[in-house]
Amino acid sequence: MRAALLFGSAFAALALVGPVTAQDASVSFTPTAALVSNYTFRGISQSQNDPAIQAGINMAAPSGIYAGIWGSSINFGESPTLVAAADGGHTELDLLAGIRPALGPLALDLGAVWYTYPGSDSDLEYTFLEFALGASHAFPNFSLGAKVAYSPDFFLGSGTAVYFGGNLGVPIPNTTLALTGTVGKQGIDDNAAFGTPDYMDWSAGATVGWMGLVLGATAVGTDLSEAECLGGTEFCKAQVVFTVAR
Repeated sequence: MRAALLFGSAFAALALVGPVTAQDASVSFTPTAALVSNYTFRGISQSQNDPAIQAGINMAAPSGIYAGIWGSSINFGESPTLVAAADGGHTELDLLAGIRPALGPLALDLGAVWYTYPGSDSDLEYTFLEFALGASHAFPNFSLGAKVAYSPDFFLGSGTAVYFGGNLGVPIPNTTLALTGTVGKQGIDDNAAFGTPDYMDWSAGATVGWMGLVLGATAVGTDLSEAECLGGTEFCKAQVVFTVAR
């Protein structure tokens, strides 16, 4: 409940403002806020297929250096992977930083994300660090990107993990409509600790601008069966996620 109040207040405050630029015009700060019908991470629900509230703020410099903080309400409460006596917490808070240089026609993104879960019992080993390298290119009518992410000790203490992903973006000319698609492969060293075998995830959706908001509908899913998903849950199934973002 406290997490919902926290992010609800953040959403209300951030929805009133747009990008904020420092007085020297060299660094920009952009707040973000969103309501989602289901918070999924690489195809797996982090909110037990229920809605979540999210907010953050990003800093970007002309040199390409960036940093930010982002948070979401979460709910792992009934997952069989949890230690019964431990408190799973109700909030995810991510700290991120990196640099986005250009390499010829490619836009690179070299960064790291520290995923933390305030209030969760340390025995659950939720917190993890991930490094990522991405590259993208904007063509006249669409954009393509790819990335690889590496964690030395992934979620739930599941050992080293590597994620390979690709994405496609297609803006529709003369409209605020854009089509998006992603596909990825998550590899995990200790599958038993994580609760699934290595798996593929995918998404396909659309966003549209409306009265200063971004509305989205995205189909997301994995190739995991219910029996393979965290001891037999529906948190990995294909479904449509709706988003209202600022």
